[in-house]
Amino acid sequence: MVRPLRLSFENAFYHITARGNRRDKIFYSDQDKKVFLEKLKETLIKYSIICYAYCLMDNHYHLFIKTPQPNLSQGIHYLNTSYANWFRSKYKIIGPILQGRFKSILVDADNYALILSAYIHLNPLQAGLVKQLEDYPWSSYLDYLNLRKPSISNLKPSFVLQLLSSNLFESIKKYREYIIQHQDMKDPLRQTYRNIALGSESFIERIKDKIEDLGRRREIPSTRSISKYDVDTIITKMTQVMNIERRMIFYKKRGNLNRSLAIFLIKHFTALSLAEIGQLFKMDYSAVSQAAKRFEQESKVNHKIGEMKQKMMAALRES
Repeated sequence: MVRPLRLSFENAFYHITARGNRRDKIFYSDQDKKVFLEKLKETLIKYSIICYAYCLMDNHYHLFIKTPQPNLSQGIHYLNTSYANWFRSKYKIIGPILQGRFKSILVDADNYALILSAYIHLNPLQAGLVKQLEDYPWSSYLDYLNLRKPSISNLKPSFVLQLLSSNLFESIKKYREYIIQHQDMKDPLRQTYRNIALGSESFIERIKDKIEDLGRRREIPSTRSISKYDVDTIITKMTQVMNIERRMIFYKKRGNLNRSLAIFLIKHFTALSLAEIGQLFKMDYSAVSQAAKRFEQESKVNHKIGEMKQKMMAALRES
Protein backbone atom coordinates (compact mmCIF):
# COMPACT_ATOMS: atom_id res chain seq x y z
CA MET A 1 0.00 0.00 0.00
CA VAL A 2 1.32 3.42 -0.94
CA ARG A 3 1.88 5.61 2.11
CA PRO A 4 0.96 9.29 1.99
CA LEU A 5 3.73 11.44 0.59
CA ARG A 6 5.26 13.58 3.33
CA LEU A 7 6.71 16.85 2.02
CA SER A 8 8.92 18.88 4.34
CA PHE A 9 10.23 22.32 3.37
CA GLU A 10 11.67 25.39 5.05
CA ASN A 11 8.99 27.97 5.91
CA ALA A 12 6.16 25.65 4.85
CA PHE A 13 2.62 25.92 6.25
CA TYR A 14 0.68 22.81 7.23
CA HIS A 15 -2.64 21.62 8.54
CA ILE A 16 -1.93 18.73 10.93
CA THR A 17 -4.40 16.30 12.41
CA ALA A 18 -4.12 13.04 14.35
CA ARG A 19 -6.94 10.81 15.57
CA GLY A 20 -7.34 8.28 18.33
CA ASN A 21 -6.84 4.65 17.40
CA ARG A 22 -10.21 3.20 16.30
CA ARG A 23 -11.46 6.78 16.76
CA ASP A 24 -11.22 6.34 20.54
CA LYS A 25 -10.81 9.36 22.80
CA ILE A 26 -7.34 10.76 23.25
CA PHE A 27 -8.54 13.20 25.91
CA TYR A 28 -10.60 11.87 28.82
CA SER A 29 -10.44 15.02 30.92
CA ASP A 30 -9.53 18.70 30.92
CA GLN A 31 -6.29 17.71 32.62
CA ASP A 32 -5.38 15.59 29.59
CA LYS A 33 -5.91 18.58 27.32
CA LYS A 34 -3.75 20.74 29.59
CA VAL A 35 -0.95 18.19 29.41
CA PHE A 36 -1.23 18.02 25.62
CA LEU A 37 -0.93 21.81 25.40
CA GLU A 38 2.18 21.63 27.58
CA LYS A 39 3.61 19.00 25.23
CA LEU A 40 2.67 21.19 22.25
CA LYS A 41 4.36 24.20 23.83
CA GLU A 42 7.49 22.13 24.45
CA THR A 43 7.45 20.87 20.85
CA LEU A 44 7.05 24.35 19.33
CA ILE A 45 10.02 25.63 21.30
CA LYS A 46 12.24 22.58 20.76
CA TYR A 47 11.69 22.51 16.97
CA SER A 48 11.20 26.26 16.39
CA ILE A 49 7.71 25.66 14.97
CA ILE A 50 5.14 28.48 14.81
CA CYS A 51 1.48 27.73 15.54
CA TYR A 52 -1.29 29.86 14.02
CA ALA A 53 -4.33 27.93 15.26
CA TYR A 54 -5.24 24.78 17.17
CA CYS A 55 -8.26 22.89 18.42
CA LEU A 56 -8.44 19.87 20.72
CA MET A 57 -11.46 17.59 20.31
CA ASP A 58 -12.12 14.46 22.36
CA ASN A 59 -10.73 11.99 19.80
CA HIS A 60 -8.51 14.16 17.58
CA TYR A 61 -6.70 17.47 17.29
CA HIS A 62 -6.05 20.10 14.61
CA LEU A 63 -3.00 22.33 14.18
CA PHE A 64 -2.19 25.08 11.66
CA ILE A 65 1.57 25.53 11.80
CA LYS A 66 4.66 26.80 10.00
CA THR A 67 8.03 25.04 9.99
CA PRO A 68 10.90 27.53 9.51
CA GLN A 69 13.14 24.45 9.30
CA PRO A 70 12.31 21.27 7.30
CA ASN A 71 11.60 19.27 10.46
CA LEU A 72 7.86 18.54 10.31
CA SER A 73 8.09 14.78 10.88
CA GLN A 74 10.53 15.10 13.77
CA GLY A 75 8.44 17.75 15.51
CA ILE A 76 5.02 16.10 15.24
CA HIS A 77 6.48 12.66 16.00
CA TYR A 78 7.96 14.12 19.19
CA LEU A 79 4.61 15.69 20.15
CA ASN A 80 2.56 12.56 19.49
CA THR A 81 5.02 10.17 21.10
CA SER A 82 5.53 12.22 24.26
CA TYR A 83 1.79 12.68 24.77
CA ALA A 84 0.93 9.04 23.93
CA ASN A 85 3.54 7.78 26.40
CA TRP A 86 2.11 10.01 29.14
CA PHE A 87 -1.47 8.97 28.30
CA ARG A 88 -0.61 5.24 28.32
CA SER A 89 1.15 5.59 31.65
CA LYS A 90 -1.72 7.50 33.26
CA TYR A 91 -4.51 5.19 32.10
CA LYS A 92 -2.52 1.91 32.08
CA ILE A 93 -3.22 1.34 28.38
CA ILE A 94 -1.34 -1.13 26.19
CA GLY A 95 -1.12 -0.51 22.46
CA PRO A 96 -1.30 2.51 20.16
CA ILE A 97 -3.16 5.63 21.27
CA LEU A 98 -3.16 7.37 17.90
CA GLN A 99 -4.34 5.91 14.61
CA GLY A 100 -1.32 5.39 12.40
CA ARG A 101 0.68 8.34 11.10
CA PHE A 102 -0.43 11.91 11.57
CA LYS A 103 -1.95 13.56 8.51
CA SER A 104 -0.30 16.67 7.06
CA ILE A 105 -1.54 18.95 4.29
CA LEU A 106 0.65 21.68 2.78
CA VAL A 107 -1.26 24.96 2.86
CA ASP A 108 -1.22 28.01 0.61
CA ALA A 109 -1.27 30.47 3.51
CA ASP A 110 -1.72 33.51 1.27
CA ASN A 111 -5.12 32.24 0.14
CA TYR A 112 -6.24 29.79 2.82
CA ALA A 113 -4.94 30.98 6.22
CA LEU A 114 -8.19 32.73 7.14
CA ILE A 115 -10.42 29.91 5.89
CA LEU A 116 -8.35 27.20 7.58
CA SER A 117 -8.17 28.96 10.94
CA ALA A 118 -11.95 29.43 10.90
CA TYR A 119 -12.52 25.78 10.00
CA ILE A 120 -10.29 24.68 12.90
CA HIS A 121 -12.01 26.98 15.39
CA LEU A 122 -15.52 25.99 14.26
CA ASN A 123 -14.98 22.30 15.06
CA PRO A 124 -16.57 22.31 18.56
CA LEU A 125 -19.53 24.38 17.36
CA GLN A 126 -20.22 22.15 14.36
CA ALA A 127 -19.86 19.08 16.59
CA GLY A 128 -22.53 20.48 18.93
CA LEU A 129 -20.20 20.71 21.95
CA VAL A 130 -21.06 24.36 22.59
CA LYS A 131 -23.57 26.95 21.41
CA GLN A 132 -21.03 29.78 21.53
CA LEU A 133 -17.36 29.32 20.58
CA GLU A 134 -16.38 31.65 23.40
CA ASP A 135 -17.48 28.85 25.77
CA TYR A 136 -14.91 26.39 24.39
CA PRO A 137 -11.48 26.87 26.02
CA TRP A 138 -9.60 24.15 24.11
CA SER A 139 -8.90 26.02 20.91
CA SER A 140 -7.00 29.18 20.01
CA TYR A 141 -10.23 31.08 19.28
CA LEU A 142 -10.11 32.89 22.63
CA ASP A 143 -6.53 33.90 21.85
CA TYR A 144 -7.71 35.37 18.55
CA LEU A 145 -10.30 37.44 20.40
CA ASN A 146 -7.68 38.52 22.97
CA LEU A 147 -9.91 37.23 25.78
CA ARG A 148 -7.08 35.59 27.74
CA LYS A 149 -3.33 35.44 28.10
CA PRO A 150 -1.65 33.41 25.32
CA SER A 151 -2.50 29.75 25.92
CA ILE A 152 0.80 28.53 24.43
CA SER A 153 4.05 30.13 23.36
CA ASN A 154 4.79 30.50 19.65
CA LEU A 155 1.06 31.02 18.97
CA LYS A 156 0.68 33.88 16.47
CA PRO A 157 -2.98 34.89 15.86
CA SER A 158 -1.77 38.19 14.44
CA PHE A 159 -0.65 36.42 11.26
CA VAL A 160 -4.28 35.67 10.37
CA LEU A 161 -5.86 38.73 11.97
CA GLN A 162 -3.72 41.14 9.95
CA LEU A 163 -5.32 39.74 6.79
CA LEU A 164 -8.52 41.48 7.89
CA SER A 165 -7.14 44.79 9.18
CA SER A 166 -3.90 46.38 10.27
CA ASN A 167 -5.73 47.66 13.35
CA LEU A 168 -5.78 45.00 16.08
CA PHE A 169 -9.21 45.83 17.51
CA GLU A 170 -10.75 46.11 14.06
CA SER A 171 -9.22 42.81 12.96
CA ILE A 172 -10.61 41.01 16.04
CA LYS A 173 -14.06 42.43 15.36
CA LYS A 174 -13.91 41.33 11.71
CA TYR A 175 -12.63 37.88 12.62
CA ARG A 176 -15.53 37.31 15.00
CA GLU A 177 -17.93 38.47 12.29
CA TYR A 178 -16.28 36.12 9.78
CA ILE A 179 -16.74 33.18 12.16
CA ILE A 180 -20.43 34.01 12.69
CA GLN A 181 -21.02 34.33 8.95
CA HIS A 182 -19.31 30.99 8.22
CA GLN A 183 -20.70 28.78 11.00
CA ASP A 184 -21.90 26.24 8.42
CA MET A 185 -18.56 26.19 6.60
CA LYS A 186 -17.82 22.98 4.73
CA ASP A 187 -14.49 21.25 5.25
CA PRO A 188 -12.00 23.10 2.99
CA LEU A 189 -9.65 20.12 3.15
CA ARG A 190 -11.94 18.28 0.75
CA GLN A 191 -10.46 20.57 -1.91
CA THR A 192 -6.91 19.29 -1.48
CA TYR A 193 -4.72 18.16 -4.34
CA ARG A 194 -4.48 14.40 -3.85
CA ASN A 195 -4.46 14.76 -0.07
CA ILE A 196 -1.12 16.55 -0.27
CA ALA A 197 -1.73 20.27 -0.68
CA LEU A 198 -4.45 22.90 -0.32
CA GLY A 199 -4.09 26.02 -2.42
CA SER A 200 -4.53 27.93 -5.64
CA GLU A 201 -3.64 26.46 -9.04
CA SER A 202 -0.33 28.30 -9.08
CA PHE A 203 0.49 27.02 -5.57
CA ILE A 204 -0.28 23.44 -6.60
CA GLU A 205 1.96 23.82 -9.65
CA ARG A 206 4.80 25.01 -7.41
CA ILE A 207 4.29 21.98 -5.17
CA LYS A 208 4.45 19.68 -8.18
CA ASP A 209 7.72 21.34 -9.19
CA LYS A 210 9.12 20.85 -5.69
CA ILE A 211 8.23 17.17 -5.81
CA GLU A 212 10.12 16.81 -9.07
CA ASP A 213 13.06 18.78 -7.69
CA LEU A 214 13.26 16.40 -4.76
CA GLY A 215 13.63 13.58 -7.23
CA ARG A 216 11.02 11.53 -5.47
CA ARG A 217 10.18 8.34 -7.36
CA ARG A 218 7.32 7.51 -5.08
CA GLU A 219 3.80 7.46 -6.51
CA ILE A 220 1.60 10.32 -5.27
CA PRO A 221 -1.41 8.58 -3.73
CA SER A 222 -4.97 9.27 -4.71
CA THR A 223 -7.36 10.28 -1.93
CA ARG A 224 -8.92 6.81 -1.93
CA SER A 225 -5.62 4.96 -1.43
CA ILE A 226 -4.75 6.33 2.00
CA SER A 227 -5.43 4.25 5.12
CA LYS A 228 -8.87 3.08 4.10
CA TYR A 229 -9.05 0.60 6.98
CA ASP A 230 -8.31 0.68 10.68
CA VAL A 231 -7.42 -2.25 12.93
CA ASP A 232 -10.90 -2.67 14.38
CA THR A 233 -12.47 -2.85 10.91
CA ILE A 234 -10.08 -5.61 9.85
CA ILE A 235 -10.46 -7.65 13.05
CA THR A 236 -14.26 -7.37 12.98
CA LYS A 237 -14.36 -8.37 9.32
CA MET A 238 -12.16 -11.38 10.07
CA THR A 239 -14.48 -12.62 12.81
CA GLN A 240 -17.38 -12.40 10.35
CA VAL A 241 -15.75 -13.84 7.23
CA MET A 242 -13.64 -16.53 8.93
CA ASN A 243 -16.36 -17.32 11.51
CA ILE A 244 -14.01 -17.13 14.47
CA GLU A 245 -13.95 -15.42 17.85
CA ARG A 246 -11.88 -12.28 18.29
CA ARG A 247 -9.65 -13.91 20.91
CA MET A 248 -8.55 -16.55 18.39
CA ILE A 249 -6.91 -13.84 16.28
CA PHE A 250 -4.66 -12.72 19.14
CA TYR A 251 -4.00 -16.22 20.54
CA LYS A 252 -0.22 -16.60 20.57
CA LYS A 253 0.41 -20.14 19.41
CA ARG A 254 2.72 -21.53 16.77
CA GLY A 255 0.82 -22.23 13.57
CA ASN A 256 -2.09 -19.87 14.34
CA LEU A 257 -2.94 -18.90 10.75
CA ASN A 258 -5.64 -16.45 11.85
CA ARG A 259 -3.06 -14.46 13.81
CA SER A 260 -0.65 -14.49 10.86
CA LEU A 261 -3.40 -13.40 8.49
CA ALA A 262 -4.37 -10.51 10.78
CA ILE A 263 -0.75 -9.33 11.00
CA PHE A 264 -0.44 -9.47 7.21
CA LEU A 265 -3.68 -7.52 6.64
CA ILE A 266 -2.97 -4.86 9.26
CA LYS A 267 0.54 -4.32 7.88
CA HIS A 268 -0.71 -3.94 4.30
CA PHE A 269 -4.04 -2.16 4.78
CA THR A 270 -3.48 0.29 7.65
CA ALA A 271 -1.01 3.07 8.35
CA LEU A 272 0.22 1.50 11.61
CA SER A 273 3.97 1.18 12.00
CA LEU A 274 5.62 -2.18 12.63
CA ALA A 275 6.21 -1.15 16.25
CA GLU A 276 2.51 -0.32 16.73
CA ILE A 277 1.44 -3.65 15.22
CA GLY A 278 3.96 -5.35 17.49
CA GLN A 279 2.32 -3.77 20.52
CA LEU A 280 -1.06 -5.16 19.45
CA PHE A 281 0.26 -8.72 19.11
CA LYS A 282 2.89 -8.54 21.88
CA MET A 283 5.84 -9.15 19.59
CA ASP A 284 8.95 -7.32 18.40
CA TYR A 285 8.57 -5.06 15.36
CA SER A 286 11.10 -7.15 13.40
CA ALA A 287 9.00 -10.27 14.08
CA VAL A 288 5.96 -8.45 12.64
CA SER A 289 7.77 -7.87 9.35
CA GLN A 290 8.95 -11.49 9.22
CA ALA A 291 5.49 -12.88 10.05
CA ALA A 292 3.80 -10.82 7.33
CA LYS A 293 6.44 -11.76 4.76
CA ARG A 294 6.28 -15.45 5.69
CA PHE A 295 2.46 -15.49 5.44
CA GLU A 296 2.57 -13.86 2.00
CA GLN A 297 5.17 -16.37 0.75
CA GLU A 298 3.22 -19.35 2.11
CA SER A 299 0.00 -18.06 0.54
CA LYS A 300 1.59 -18.56 -2.87
CA VAL A 301 2.37 -22.25 -2.33
CA ASN A 302 -0.22 -23.37 0.23
CA HIS A 303 -3.77 -23.54 -1.18
CA LYS A 304 -5.48 -23.19 2.21
CA ILE A 305 -3.47 -20.13 3.19
CA GLY A 306 -3.86 -18.59 -0.26
CA GLU A 307 -7.62 -19.05 -0.06
CA MET A 308 -7.75 -17.40 3.38
CA LYS A 309 -5.81 -14.41 2.07
CA GLN A 310 -7.94 -13.96 -1.06
CA LYS A 311 -11.18 -14.38 0.86
CA MET A 312 -10.30 -11.64 3.35
CA MET A 313 -8.85 -9.24 0.79
CA ALA A 314 -12.00 -9.57 -1.32
CA ALA A 315 -14.19 -8.95 1.74
CA LEU A 316 -12.23 -5.81 2.67
CA ARG A 317 -12.41 -4.39 -0.84
CA GLU A 318 -16.18 -4.89 -0.87
CA SER A 319 -16.66 -3.11 2.47
